Amino acid sequence: MSEAVVEEKKKGGKGLVIGLIVLVVLLLIGMGAMAFLLLSGDKSKAEDGETPEAHADAEHGEGESAEDKGHAKTYSPKYKQFPPPDPAAPPGYFVMEKFVVNFNGDGQAKFLAVDLQFMSYYQEIVSATGEMEHLRPMLKNDIERLLRNQHFNALSNADGPDKLRTEILDVTRKVLEKHNIYPDLLEDVYMTRFVMQ
Repeated sequence: MSEAVVEEKKKGGKGLVIGLIVLVVLLLIGMGAMAFLLLSGDKSKAEDGETPEAHADAEHGEGESAEDKGHAKTYSPKYKQFPPPDPAAPPGYFVMEKFVVNFNGDGQAKFLAVDLQFMSYYQEIVSATGEMEHLRPMLKNDIERLLRNQHFNALSNADGPDKLRTEILDVTRKVLEKHNIYPDLLEDVYMTRFVMQ
């Protein structure tokens, strides 16, 4: 009986040793595969000069450097897609009719008059038949509301008009985004007239 017990212990010990060896071998194979994947991933990043995520949601200019794309933007396919502008193309402008509104003149002025021109390299956004033309009534409404809420004292500061430009651009980009247009396709807004009377 004692020989059977000793033999059973030997068999159990051999199974444990074999199990541990198999486990160690599998761990080494797994670590080797992970190291290979990590090293090959770093090598492809170094060859491309950029991370793979940079092109994950790009629609135009894929695989091109920033210099080759010019003013083309890469953006999510959830927005309307427009053909990228030619790298040498000049910017286009969307002109809004003159805004003349009553505003908080703080006893100094009653009216604020502003002329605006919006700039983009995407002609489909700013041309006479472009996206902004179709949104003109909404843009006019939202910009007029913003202008009516201005204060003379804030606008008369040295940076007052620049802050207003930023606010106008933000309001306009929100309208574009609400209508499924990537907001950063609109580059800037310029005030060609700014008068407080």
